[in-house]
Amino acid sequence: MTLGEKLKQARSDHALTQQAVAQQVTVSRQTISSWETGKSYPDIDSLVALSNLYGLTLDTLIKEDTGMLHYLRKSEIMTRLRPIRQAMLILNSLFVVILIFFLPSRLGGGILIAAVLANLAGFAYLQRFEEALSDLPIWEQRWQRGWLPGLLGSLAATGALIATNWWSVSAAVASNLVSITWVGWLTLLLIWMGHVIGRLKQQEEKVARSKK
Repeated sequence: MTLGEKLKQARSDHALTQQAVAQQVTVSRQTISSWETGKSYPDIDSLVALSNLYGLTLDTLIKEDTGMLHYLRKSEIMTRLRPIRQAMLILNSLFVVILIFFLPSRLGGGILIAAVLANLAGFAYLQRFEEALSDLPIWEQRWQRGWLPGLLGSLAATGALIATNWWSVSAAVASNLVSITWVGWLTLLLIWMGHVIGRLKQQEEKVARSKK
């Protein structure tokens, strides 16, 4: 039996509705339905909650379901990749600070820009790898991972730009701050628009399926 079939059987054995289980596990009823039909898998915390609710061991639940085992391996890989992605984001931020406030010689600047581009290329590759592992839509992944760093970065750049009214900086630094501020807010806006459009399309698909 698959995990979904075991969850459905266990719920039936305990005479529980999907809504009742959803309240116990603190997810939506649709999520419970998705798990039972095999369209998606619960995360490890939800799996433990279901195990306790139904009085079944984790081994009993996931045994024989290769899809669930594969999902858990993907989750473990993504957990290990998260600190690497965060370190690369911090490194990019440091590069930007150096370029704006501590502009080196032309040769040093070229080397620093090359390092930024290399780091960005690695970050983009890592991002695509994580997107391939996740079961969430790409627009949802980008919103979850990008909104907080994007917001903090944009606020920091905006604050630094406003501070130039009282803090004397060179014309090059002021110009770089303006560019960074615009790029930061535009990037955040694009991520947010992709999130909103994705949610609207998801709602339209749900309505279309309900009419069939």
